[in-house]
Amino acid sequence: MKMNIEQIDYLLEVAKERSIRKAADNLHITPSAISQSILQIELNLGVTIFQRSNKGTNPTPEGKIVLKRAFELQCKYKELYDEVQRMENGQQCLPLRIAFSPTFGNVGYLALMSLKEKYKDLKVEIQEGMHEDIVSKITKNDGSLDLSLIVENRNLLENSSSIHIEPFYQSYVCIALSKHSPLSTRKFLTKEDLVNESIAVLETSTHKELVKKTGLETNPVFVTSNNSALIRNVVKDGHAICALDDFSLINHQDYASGDIIVLPFKSPDYLYREIWAVYPKSVANNEVMQSYLSIIKKLINQRSPIEAFV
Repeated sequence: MKMNIEQIDYLLEVAKERSIRKAADNLHITPSAISQSILQIELNLGVTIFQRSNKGTNPTPEGKIVLKRAFELQCKYKELYDEVQRMENGQQCLPLRIAFSPTFGNVGYLALMSLKEKYKDLKVEIQEGMHEDIVSKITKNDGSLDLSLIVENRNLLENSSSIHIEPFYQSYVCIALSKHSPLSTRKFLTKEDLVNESIAVLETSTHKELVKKTGLETNPVFVTSNNSALIRNVVKDGHAICALDDFSLINHQDYASGDIIVLPFKSPDYLYREIWAVYPKSVANNEVMQSYLSIIKKLINQRSPIEAFV
């Protein structure tokens, strides 16, 4: 006897609930139907998949192997089903063309890895560049870009009737500094705390605007660069501090390891910047693009550096 996708669903539901009765309730079938299905699979494979006791229905060592493979098969089936549905609906998810400034580099990459899990045949073209260049490209609407994320300068896009401008996120302004800094134990930072600190500046108009917004433009500048990795290393080694958006280092190894500390900035209240998602109206229903936006939104809404304080 061959195992079908329905039987795989039965196995995984029982494993999840640790109960045949609960699994049957969830799947709207009788417990005996699930029991018979599992028995048939066990006889066919020559192993016992579940051990039943007063502690519930739990997988045996052999059963864990079967369940692992069953889960992989279920995922493959879902991928196949989704791909066929896209083909039948005439949806094309490839390629996805995205542009963003270095501010979004880390979270953009994390979102891309999650998107790849959902769309195995995904092809993406990513352009990382200066804010003004990205705005210029997206407003041309010449088919070269499907999506862009921009910071604050919504007014640059007002005159374009062919693009959709969507409020996406409110980013709080933070300061990144080394774990060795005497300021690293503070709950938040003010301009007065930072008066003698050297700063690192990313060579983009949006970051320069951010520095100006914090009032740190009068601080001594240790380094200016368009290389975000270099900026991170300068901060990590304690040579300078850097103003940044609250999501910039989410899940980044330097932040996760505690080598770089990210603290909210107050002047006198918490400062924030508006983030906008911008895309041509012609791709508004693009499933892959919308999925990518949803993943990024989920990631940056973690706001882990400041969620305890704001």
